[in-house]
Amino acid sequence: MEMSVVTTLHGRVRGHSVHPEVRGFFGIPYAAAPVGHLRWRPPEQPASWPGIREAGTFGPDPIQPAGLRVSRAPAQSEDCLYLNVWAPRQWRAGGWPVMVWSCGGAFTTGGGAFVEEDPAKLAAKGAVVVSFNIRLNILGFFAHAALSAESPHGASGNYGLMDQAAALRWVRQNISAFNGDSSRITFFGESAGATCGLLLLASAQVKRPYDRAILMSPGSFSALLPLEEAEQHGAALGATVEEMRAIPAAQLLAKLSSLPRVPPSLWLARPLRPIADGWFLTMQEPLSAGNFDAVPAIIGTNEDEGRFFAPRMGIRTVEDYKSFVRSIFGPRTEAALARYPVSRDGDVPAMFAALYADRGFNYPIDRLVHAFARSGTDLYRYVYTYRHGDRDQPPTHSEEIGVLMDTLPHVKKSDAVMADMMARYWLAFAGKGNPNGPGLAAWPRYDESSTQHLRLDLPVGIEKGWRSGHIDFISENKSDL
Repeated sequence: MEMSVVTTLHGRVRGHSVHPEVRGFFGIPYAAAPVGHLRWRPPEQPASWPGIREAGTFGPDPIQPAGLRVSRAPAQSEDCLYLNVWAPRQWRAGGWPVMVWSCGGAFTTGGGAFVEEDPAKLAAKGAVVVSFNIRLNILGFFAHAALSAESPHGASGNYGLMDQAAALRWVRQNISAFNGDSSRITFFGESAGATCGLLLLASAQVKRPYDRAILMSPGSFSALLPLEEAEQHGAALGATVEEMRAIPAAQLLAKLSSLPRVPPSLWLARPLRPIADGWFLTMQEPLSAGNFDAVPAIIGTNEDEGRFFAPRMGIRTVEDYKSFVRSIFGPRTEAALARYPVSRDGDVPAMFAALYADRGFNYPIDRLVHAFARSGTDLYRYVYTYRHGDRDQPPTHSEEIGVLMDTLPHVKKSDAVMADMMARYWLAFAGKGNPNGPGLAAWPRYDESSTQHLRLDLPVGIEKGWRSGHIDFISENKSDL
């Protein structure tokens, strides 16, 4: 049995061949267009449509700075709340496991149509895979006192998180029509995309958004900015809701320059990001404090997360670096410089990368895995160290995505082996909540006493205590000035 037309709760959609074993259903609205009076409001149900909707074209990307990644979407638009489904052609009794992809982008860029994040090959190996768009940056995470005043909840901001919750509800309600098993929904995301999914577990407004999670390099999650401070940041955009909703969507990104600059460090509470709004998210530190409904999870990082951020931070000289260290450690700066030493400008890139990775990823993720472990749920940790193609540096932030999706060229034979192995681990976990399976090296369950993790490489290895000395130092010495 092969699907070409599928009936969803809001209408029928026709899929198209995107792989010999997969049909794609693209540009399906999961919520009403968030335009006009719906700008900066929680997502609403989409309108039903008559007849059959052709689902061969991606919906528009969310409005964002252009050119950072290659997208297959036809344009950018404020009308962006669409999702995409890749479904195996072969019908499976009981349904395929479902995997819902949430891409990274610092809550500023993102979408479900990026070329390097095409999950067709992953779907062909045995899952229904979904990607989606959410509102981003000033349209997705903007807080303002006037918006809070008109809200029945007295809150504003976090619209992008609400979009993600709506997309996951759509999946739960509709995915069985695509031969997906609605009781086996695995959320998998990277960086800010992973953090968004985590925060849904901490929201009292969201009930069981998914059943399992694969969290790839979730960004730092220190205390969230409180609503009042986020509102103060947004005050310069306009005085009234009417003024702000009258600004054309295409001009809103330019209007960001009228607002105070957002700090670039991941571990600082920041506006235009998820905030503690008092309704959707009520606590400032829900994740590291363990105040969330844990699900079985895979959590991991890349070997050299920080190298990705070095050009963006502009840290080039010894003096730049020392100033940066001071901003993290305050009175403990000298001890930090002894732990992360530089003596000349040439030392700065590698040491900055190590420090940024430890403060922004390794330390908070270590706290996160301990929170998951204490919940009693099944947890598996990894560190991705494979050097794809002709790369001779350790993998940095986001490099593993193209390997998992198998969208990168195979420069050497091991590239294909690694892509297949990583996909099989992820699919095994999506299928049964355990990444172990035939032909795969054993991946032990994480516990706080052994701190074991899988070194995701060829060959695979089992190690423990990833950068534990540096993590302990940061835990004991950070000041977050």
